Amino acid sequence: MLIGNIIIMSDNKVSYDWAGKTVLIVEDVSHNYKFIVYAIKSTNIEVLWAKDGKEAFEAIKRGTKVDLILMDINMPIMNGYKSIRLIKKQDKNIPIITQTAYAFAGEKEKSFAAGSDDYILKPIRTAELLEVMAKYLN
Repeated sequence: MLIGNIIIMSDNKVSYDWAGKTVLIVEDVSHNYKFIVYAIKSTNIEVLWAKDGKEAFEAIKRGTKVDLILMDINMPIMNGYKSIRLIKKQDKNIPIITQTAYAFAGEKEKSFAAGSDDYILKPIRTAELLEVMAKYLN
């Protein structure tokens, strides 16, 4: 059964079809990036990669079409918090999901204060990642 961009299979598993949508993955660790790509590949979403917050901001500043950003926080050159603030000043409508391994007290609140729309912890669970992405892509 097809409901919008969500496909419910006969075994009640949920599948997503985000063909025509683009996600920018902002992640400095290549194996983390590769895991996310593997986790979302079945959704048909186009993937762009920025290796730090500055690359992400520059892509948005150039006008790169992005429907969603997955933003790591702890990165070299420019961290996720600064990048989120700059991106939201450039285009406040791009949803940004913070993804971080740092679960310190106040970290989630700090992400939201920077302008993040949502937050997930590493290690990332595929089902949780897809559910959170679906809130912004469907």
